[in-house]
Amino acid sequence: AWGLASNGIAVLRYEKRTTTHAQRIAGLTTLTTKEEVIDDALAAVKAAQRVPGIRRDRVFVLGHSLGGMLAPRIGAADPSIAGLVVMAGAVRSLEQSILDQTRYLVNLDGTISPAEQSQLDAVTALAEKVKTLEPGDPPVTAGGISAPASYFLDLRGYNPPEAARPLKQGLLVLQGERDYQ
Repeated sequence: AWGLASNGIAVLRYEKRTTTHAQRIAGLTTLTTKEEVIDDALAAVKAAQRVPGIRRDRVFVLGHSLGGMLAPRIGAADPSIAGLVVMAGAVRSLEQSILDQTRYLVNLDGTISPAEQSQLDAVTALAEKVKTLEPGDPPVTAGGISAPASYFLDLRGYNPPEAARPLKQGLLVLQGERDYQ
């Protein structure tokens, strides 16, 4: 954001709801990525398009991690978005991405401590549980992660590259060479 702004590019930056309002959202039983990410991204686009001096037809959305993964959904929801930038956006299921990231992090030093193994086991169980979720199931909680079943069901079968295929906007995908996401 600082680099772009330093080069005369207006930036509107915000954190997703679950970061800023985690306590208020914790009790929701029907949360999906629409409420967590997509609605606010679309509101940010509309807000940016109303700023004097900003060209309505030149507003882009940059999403990182989950925001990058959901960029195709955001673009599909608002064709007025000029283009999308994906940074470290996952192309695998969320539960598989969480498992892969945890596996990477606990192996950083080449050994897995008992506490790290316990964390890895919990996240592995979470990934397996997500595969069999049904609407109305209780929240999935393991390894410091907790989300209602609706959240994981919302992403079941979501394939970001396939979702991006019909988009009319330009798409720039950036993956860091050493980015474990």
